[in-house]
Amino acid sequence: MNAQSLSRLSHGWLIGAAALVVLLVAPALVGGSQLHLPTEIFLFALFALTYDLLFGYTGLISFGHALFVGVGAYTLGNAFSMHGTPLWLAFLIVLLAGLVVSALTGLLALRTRGVYFAMVTLALAQMAFTLAESNVGELTNGDNGLGVTGAPEWLTGPGTGSHFYYVALLVLVAGFLLLRLFVSSPAGQVWQAIRENEQRALMLGYRPFRFKLLAYVISGTIATLAGGLYALFVGTVSTTLLSADLTIQLLLMVIIGGAGSLWGAMVGAALMRYLNAYLNTLSTSDFIVHAPNWVQQTLGQPLLIFGCVYLVLVLFFPQGIAGLAQRWRFTGSATSHPGLSEAVATGAEVIGAEASATDVAGMG
Repeated sequence: MNAQSLSRLSHGWLIGAAALVVLLVAPALVGGSQLHLPTEIFLFALFALTYDLLFGYTGLISFGHALFVGVGAYTLGNAFSMHGTPLWLAFLIVLLAGLVVSALTGLLALRTRGVYFAMVTLALAQMAFTLAESNVGELTNGDNGLGVTGAPEWLTGPGTGSHFYYVALLVLVAGFLLLRLFVSSPAGQVWQAIRENEQRALMLGYRPFRFKLLAYVISGTIATLAGGLYALFVGTVSTTLLSADLTIQLLLMVIIGGAGSLWGAMVGAALMRYLNAYLNTLSTSDFIVHAPNWVQQTLGQPLLIFGCVYLVLVLFFPQGIAGLAQRWRFTGSATSHPGLSEAVATGAEVIGAEASATDVAGMG
């Protein structure tokens, strides 16, 4: 590693340390009542980190990542609500559930590639969504949602917003450092080689299937743990945690922040969750309510504004915020990462394939 690379690395860690200090003192400055959104951002940033390991570092675009989040949430909800399990044991059960589900689904899904892999992961998540909606085994409570009761009072009781804030921040930092360790390891270098050219990695003697399965299991297991923590945070589990909409949100967080950049994934998650909260508040504000109809029909529609933001990113910032920062700060070679254009192309193929399958089924 040359002096320039060391300088970039040290600057990055200094910025990260400064941001962490600000986040640590924030509760004392804003009060516990204002910590709900930051805590939610921490949890979604952890979701995005796990998706970035798959998409940004290994080149696997999954449309079923919500499966792991939902499995973690429902597992924790059942462990607490039905069996009164201690906190540490509940998360151990969630960890084991994540390992089993990610290993089994990975063994199946990774036998395919590209658009077929995306479709298989989508199908697996939709199967889980249907089972949860149908309340199979009376484990999910269907559309009514599963309440999470029996959690420790020090973590979820009244006036403990700052406690959960610090727990979520600690878990996010630990997740970032762990994934940073993984992507910097020899296995991480192989993941990136597979992302760039899987056939070349195969010719060099590596077995892509094993390395992709390793990335898939690590990503899925951490996402499952994060899903359990999210269920503890919101106090209820609904089928939306298994929906394709959540996976698309994670995909957008990663590509807005910059695929193949861990800090970029966190920034993308923060930006999306903050914009979502701000635009929803704006849509019901007095300014919008009393504005002319054409203003209500534009600024009063958060999804419309999101769509405009995504369109701008597709056209002008295909490598996301991290790629933009790299162009501004550094010169020289830049590693190519999957970006918005690749995700849009794959998504279009999946949607087209689903439409064709629907037409065939309808003709039958």
